[in-house]
Amino acid sequence: MQFVYEANTYSVTLGFDVANDRIGEVFTHGAKIGSAMDRILDDACVALSLLLQHGVSPEALASSMGRLGDGKSPASVIGALADLIARESRAQ
Repeated sequence: MQFVYEANTYSVTLGFDVANDRIGEVFTHGAKIGSAMDRILDDACVALSLLLQHGVSPEALASSMGRLGDGKSPASVIGALADLIARESRAQ
């Protein structure tokens, strides 16, 4: 699946825990390979995956992320990724 944040398109792969069919792993690509953003996204995906594997709900992740002045739009690409995870979790 893909999402767009600030005119950049990112590809996302979600891994599921077979024991409970919940999202447990997140991988994303789209930044230039080897760039600072590529490394930030790698680290963010590790952190998000660990939080999901330790029982933090996708909705809690998304709601804890910073928002822009409208109160709805994510303040960062990581927040946009958390929103996508929450949407996909609800769609299951």
